[in-house]
Amino acid sequence: MPGKSRMWVYSPYKAANAAISAFQKEEIEAKCKPLIERFKKQYVKEKPDKRFNYTIDIFLKWRGSYLSFIQRMRGEQEGFPPQEFNAGFARLGFIRKDWVNLSYFRHTDQWFLIETGLALDDALQMIESDPVFHPVG
Repeated sequence: MPGKSRMWVYSPYKAANAAISAFQKEEIEAKCKPLIERFKKQYVKEKPDKRFNYTIDIFLKWRGSYLSFIQRMRGEQEGFPPQEFNAGFARLGFIRKDWVNLSYFRHTDQWFLIETGLALDDALQMIESDPVFHPVG
């Protein structure tokens, strides 16, 4: 075929996400709650600097088989109406009940996959120990 060339292109394997039952979601959330509480103590300030957006809450949110770590932000800059918004900072994509893919939310407004096939406990430890997975604060 003149003018047509073909070539192989790398296409990474994308594992199908697991279907997580409501009971399993509760178990997983229970494992994540201590980390959320530590983040709240560290990043939710009693007297924040209101010249900048600041964190008012940190929570978990499910979307299908993805569990996102979300921070609720408030902005009260002078000359602008007060506003609140959510910002994700870490996400677990469940392959199976205790096996996950770990991503963080980039400044480009996209999730960036860091690790695949991690045990849930290892992923939670990475989120806690690596600042790239922490809330903006």
